[in-house]
Amino acid sequence: MRQQPPASGSPEPYEPNVIPLITRIFYVSAALAVFAYGAYGVVVDDLFLPAKRSDGMHLHGVAAWLAFAAIACMAANLLSVVADHFDKRDNERSYRRFARITSWAGWICFGLSLVIYLMQGASGPGAA
Repeated sequence: MRQQPPASGSPEPYEPNVIPLITRIFYVSAALAVFAYGAYGVVVDDLFLPAKRSDGMHLHGVAAWLAFAAIACMAANLLSVVADHFDKRDNERSYRRFARITSWAGWICFGLSLVIYLMQGASGPGAA
């Protein structure tokens, strides 16, 4: 919680965000891991997305690329938190905006990949 500015009316000095080391390590590791997983899935044209109550999904082609774009957005979002730690300028609004944009873009790409996956399943080989 920010304190009130001094009574003299002068603005409070900016204090940059401090992200704990363990959080930075976790975010960078998670970003690298999911990006590598997605890249491998796209290279072999079989991006597997596990699911809790089913056998998961194997995405191919455009669906896999869109899911990978969603993964890349997630990785960029995680890395922006770490970048904010090292950026001492007063630009928190820019980081919040970047997080909002990458979040929306990621969810849109993920949703489109699911739609394409379902369309491929309905009209793909073996469909009646």
